[in-house]
Amino acid sequence: MNYIIKPQEAEAWEVHEGVTARILANAERMTSMYFEWAPKSRFAVHTHPHEQIGICLKGEAVLTIDGEEYVVGEGDMYYIPSNVPHAERNDTDETAVFVDVFAPVREDLLRQRFEQEIQE
Repeated sequence: MNYIIKPQEAEAWEVHEGVTARILANAERMTSMYFEWAPKSRFAVHTHPHEQIGICLKGEAVLTIDGEEYVVGEGDMYYIPSNVPHAERNDTDETAVFVDVFAPVREDLLRQRFEQEIQE
């Protein structure tokens, strides 16, 4: 087990267009992820049974949580309860970087796939 994690040493993959993910840690009851959001990238409204807590390390993005928009900037943290509809987008010309922790474990992300319910 690695007790010290260096995000740039973790394997990266494209979650969807413009968003790169890296698994930082996978524990018994939670998964931690590092995300880089390219300028103008976005992800549709979706739900998943996992609680999600995150922090913006760089840049900013707009999170829509349960129908309300929030601008999240460097140093801001957020919480998304399980099964609450949410979406993300980076409206800026700068890459945004986030670390998220999901509980319980995100088995889909361990397979390098997002398997959540997309809502149009």
